[in-house]
Amino acid sequence: MSTAAPDSRARAAARATTLQHDSVPMRLYHEAKRLGTWDPRNIDLRADAQDWTRFSVVERDVLLRLTVLFQAAEESMTRDVLPLIMTVVREDRLEEELFLTTFLSEEARHTEFFRRVLDEVCRQSGDLQRYQTPSFRRLFAERLPAAMAALLTDPSPLAQARALVTYTLVGEGVLGEAGYHVYTTALEGRRAMPGFREGLRRAQQDEDRHMAYGLFLLSRLVGADPKVWDAVSRCMDELLPLTLGVVSEFFEPYTPMPFGLRLEDTVQYAIARFSSRWADLEEARERGSPAPTADPAGPARRVADETVRDVVAWMSRELDSTPVGMQGDSGTVYTLRVGDSSTSALLITREVLDYHSAADVIGALRTHAVPRRLRERRVRLTCLRAGGKIIVQPPDEGP
Repeated sequence: MSTAAPDSRARAAARATTLQHDSVPMRLYHEAKRLGTWDPRNIDLRADAQDWTRFSVVERDVLLRLTVLFQAAEESMTRDVLPLIMTVVREDRLEEELFLTTFLSEEARHTEFFRRVLDEVCRQSGDLQRYQTPSFRRLFAERLPAAMAALLTDPSPLAQARALVTYTLVGEGVLGEAGYHVYTTALEGRRAMPGFREGLRRAQQDEDRHMAYGLFLLSRLVGADPKVWDAVSRCMDELLPLTLGVVSEFFEPYTPMPFGLRLEDTVQYAIARFSSRWADLEEARERGSPAPTADPAGPARRVADETVRDVVAWMSRELDSTPVGMQGDSGTVYTLRVGDSSTSALLITREVLDYHSAADVIGALRTHAVPRRLRERRVRLTCLRAGGKIIVQPPDEGP
């Protein structure tokens, strides 16, 4: 007769005596105990309420819109993280379970914090769903819940990777950081709303730990199963258009945008964060591999420069007498400005230029009537690569 395997409770009891305090999850857990126990109700918002009255109507609307989106995103993340915790429990990953208890409580705290700002500073306690744009809803009301809920029936490494990319890399690591960047640009220069800025600082500290955990787990999943990398790559490609859609739709109602905020700067920041997260994963994937004998960045950069010059020349011909200028690139984005007033611009991501020829790029721009749209309307368009194809965001809405 075979010996019965110990039940999960017996395994858990034995496991609890051998915590690995040097592991990444436990280090994050100990850090969360030191730094993540702030209370949103202890932050003094009285000066913030006074500062709020000094903003113009448009400035208040921008800050209200961003705060509504943050509160909705944090609420979604609080609801949706539970399947990940259940997956970790089923796999008896106790150190990660301990950290994720702080993860959940911090998401709940962020939800409370942004709700308190809406209620006590913005004086907005009603239904604010009008500020949620189509791309935002698709990401936080459809893609994120679906990716996380899938873990309840499919806790495979591939499903875990898709959930983590959606939740930590994109939701927190790209859009979250882009949102904090907008807040900083709007508020730091005026030294306005000190209580709100203090809460943002604490929330961002929490998010840094969440991101560190997400990268740790993704790195482990990628190392254990080569197929995970393809799943991560596909998910990143699918979510990049939505990410930039959220950013561009945030700017659409405002001409001009107050606080000196510019769409192209924010898009560049978001893409830089996206590229940074991707680089973190690639570094983890290749850790331990022999270093390359030559750095390919130089030749690749020259090819990208030649491609964008060909695109600029084509745009100039298509636009006839309308001036076209190229702004210095940030390493991840090239900005083509159209017209003397620079009211229209085309942002082309470096990835498009790395993977596609000038003829391919020009063909995509011609298909989407980009020259006409830039000439006839004050518009900001982004040319990016997703799913192996060139797309233009936002899409053409017709004549």
